[in-house]
Amino acid sequence: MQLINILLSSILILTIAFHRTLRTIPNLLTVNSSLAIFMYAFMLIAQLIAEFQSINKENEDMCILLSYFTGVASDVICYSYLVTAISQYFFNILYRRKYLLTFRTHWTIIFISWFISCLVPLLLRFPSKYTSLREVTYIYVSTILDILQYSPEMHMCFLKLSIQWITFCYMGIAAGIPYFGIIIIYRYIVRHTRRINSMAIATTATETALNRDLRVLKNILTLIGILGTAGLPNLILLIWNALSPGQAPVPLYLLCTLTISFCTNIQISFIFIMNKKAKDIFWNHIRRIFY
Repeated sequence: MQLINILLSSILILTIAFHRTLRTIPNLLTVNSSLAIFMYAFMLIAQLIAEFQSINKENEDMCILLSYFTGVASDVICYSYLVTAISQYFFNILYRRKYLLTFRTHWTIIFISWFISCLVPLLLRFPSKYTSLREVTYIYVSTILDILQYSPEMHMCFLKLSIQWITFCYMGIAAGIPYFGIIIIYRYIVRHTRRINSMAIATTATETALNRDLRVLKNILTLIGILGTAGLPNLILLIWNALSPGQAPVPLYLLCTLTISFCTNIQISFIFIMNKKAKDIFWNHIRRIFY
């Protein structure tokens, strides 16, 4: 499954990068989402290699790094869709502020989303009582090392799901904020579009542009719906462990991993199919090579 993610995301990234006509803001956001999925797939393949080669997984520093970067990759996927929704908000609602419609602004938003995604796995816990900076650092680092370790239930290095409140905080920040943020932006733009369409001054060109942007947002909602489906087994697992700590069946842990992997396959396939220009340029290039 992850090879498909790497293949399709690489095709999109390279096609957009090497064709100037495709260097637009929407395609920049497509590259951002594709890069996030590529990173997630790459980390899962690295996890698979480590699974076969490692003997004592729980005491390896490499497992801590793998768990951290796997968490970052999954967070970036969620926030990449939120960045796309924010971009649509700029183009539909704040279009008079031209500085918001520039590449510089969108690069800044993308950088912030990656920065947040890198911080989320590290900010899951901060000590409330301390006496010195050394004590804070020791407690903080030891807590992070305890959270980001090998999970025998999931057969991979990831966030330990046995620590309930930390897991709830992690999922709320990593998935909850992007999910509900996109829904709020979508509803606001839909309301704005209906108001514009009901006005007599609305031109055909304006309606066409708004409807096109709504289709883009619907595509984002489709992707976030797939993401929600991927997170459903994790939510069930959280509730199960909250009600009966340590009693969740092992197949449920494996289902969480498999569902996320399968849904990322659907996401990158959907992104590839919906980007018609990049897809057509790629297939034309393939035809020129073989014919």
